[in-house]
Amino acid sequence: MHPYFLAGIAALLVAVLNFFSKSLLEAGLSPFEVCACRESVTAIVFAMILLIVDRNAFRIKLKDLWIFILFAAFNVISNISMFAAQDMVPLEVAAVLEMTSPYFILVFAFFLFGDRITKRKVLASVIMFLGCVLITGLADGEGDIPLLGVAVGLLSGVTLAGFTLGSKYTETRNISENSSMFYFFMISALMVLPFADLGHIADVASYDIKYPFYIVLLGILGTLIPNYIVIYGTRRGDPATIAIIITSSIVASMIIGIVAFGDDFGFRDVIGIILVMLAITLLDPPKSIKDRVGEDDPLDEDLL
Repeated sequence: MHPYFLAGIAALLVAVLNFFSKSLLEAGLSPFEVCACRESVTAIVFAMILLIVDRNAFRIKLKDLWIFILFAAFNVISNISMFAAQDMVPLEVAAVLEMTSPYFILVFAFFLFGDRITKRKVLASVIMFLGCVLITGLADGEGDIPLLGVAVGLLSGVTLAGFTLGSKYTETRNISENSSMFYFFMISALMVLPFADLGHIADVASYDIKYPFYIVLLGILGTLIPNYIVIYGTRRGDPATIAIIITSSIVASMIIGIVAFGDDFGFRDVIGIILVMLAITLLDPPKSIKDRVGEDDPLDEDLL
């Protein structure tokens, strides 16, 4: 499948992650405990899959261990920052701040891998961000937003960008996708587990039968599948483009909010959805538009 189509599927699943994580936070788990659940379930389930389909993925070179530790740290910081921001600022504000990651990826990929920063990518990023602001209602500017919450939310965007580029870097070291995925999350789990109260997690899980299901689905649907898609797509497509497409998860989150929680839906949301879809179309326009514009498309020119 086309990596950009797969990124769209990952965007839908990322929206599922927000539903499960917010539910677990409201049930009383701390950001560290939600992160521990997420990373542990992902690592355990993926290890079981690899034992069946690719046992060679467990073999890595010790000299590459620092790579997994570094990018696992980015992953843990991104997760904890995201969950902590959800506790300090409105959920929609935290979501928009995390979605600044494509901008950081544009810059990081330019300096690390020499990826092009084109007018098309920048324009799509701006349009996508405006659409997200409209959908979340952030443009209304209601209420005071603590500066610390904004800083923590931006930290989640920066570190998410670093983690996303981790798969691109491991490719340059000839490390397989399966090895990258497993060790990223296994080491992430080991990093965060000492800061989580496993007894408290067990107590919360015993409150209601839905919480153990939420924890498992958080790891599988909200983490394992979308992150594998991101690693697969980043190696076969442009990292910044993949990240911008995944930002469209805000649309899926909005739909979940309307259906599951009865959130309002208005004209502002319609405009926001149109802008998000326009940004995605701009990144990968239909063949008919490409043929009409031709090879000298000014949007494909380098900005830097």
